[in-house]
Amino acid sequence: MAKTFKIGTRASLMAVRQTEDLIRALSLRFPEHTFEMVTRPAAADLDLKTRLGGMGGKGGAFITAMHDMMLRGEADMVMHSLKDLPGNDEYYADTRFSIGACLPRSDARDCMVLRQGWTGDAPAVIGTASVRRAAFLRRLFPHSQVVPFRGAADKRIARMDDGVPMTFNYGGATPPVDALLLAKNGLERIGLDGRISRVFSVAEMCPAVGQGVVVAEYATGNDEARALLAAINDRETMFCYQAERALLKALNGHCDSPIGAYAWVKGGRLRLRGVVIALDGRSAVEVYDESEYADPLALGTRAGARLNALGAQAIIEETRYVG
Repeated sequence: MAKTFKIGTRASLMAVRQTEDLIRALSLRFPEHTFEMVTRPAAADLDLKTRLGGMGGKGGAFITAMHDMMLRGEADMVMHSLKDLPGNDEYYADTRFSIGACLPRSDARDCMVLRQGWTGDAPAVIGTASVRRAAFLRRLFPHSQVVPFRGAADKRIARMDDGVPMTFNYGGATPPVDALLLAKNGLERIGLDGRISRVFSVAEMCPAVGQGVVVAEYATGNDEARALLAAINDRETMFCYQAERALLKALNGHCDSPIGAYAWVKGGRLRLRGVVIALDGRSAVEVYDESEYADPLALGTRAGARLNALGAQAIIEETRYVG
């Protein structure tokens, strides 16, 4: 019997584009059904002045509104950018929701966008919403000022071009920025990849856990949604993100932790690189590991334990209360 299923998502342009990809995959597999998008702004979309930690971390900033949609019956499933899903013990303790599918991974690398008209060598002021990116920027551009700069990617770029600073709820503000650090795949989705001036290799700037991966969550116990999503799940991407998230869980990092992890498949083996970098970019602990293709959780847990043995927790703790 043909049915209509509702997919919840944030209202940003990028989230809408990601959800369109999810709907396309479901419609190709189940042409008899109709899949509709339902949008709702998350806390982080409505408040650009508060740190994510002040909103309850990424869970409160990005995820709570999506979960509420399912609890209220407004959506049968919801779309997330996987890098926005927390990976700590608190997230895993909430068994009301489950990841049902991931789409094939897009390019996970970070990239730089320059202000229109910028002609200098290294940008004087670089904006980013990510503590991880900020730490790598301080390593790669030691003479540049790195400042927080939040918001949807298209709106951030417009504010940069217009010279509009980032303001904060305590009354402070950044200077206007000359460049932004963003996810390459996100700019490609919203048609702004022509603005990219530099793409950073995984070795230069290890991506965030799950970067470039679109996932769908459903309410645990909703067997109909679970079956639909299982049919479109990309298993290679799943193995990769499971390894990365197992590493993140072993570190039990918070939303401002400068943690990078990237897994890939080569030669029939699952390979994983993990990095925890100090805020000033001057020091970092890093591991590489690999295993049989079908053992992602053990791989990620082992790599996370190795990072902890190298002192990762001291770095993570230093960033816990950064303003």
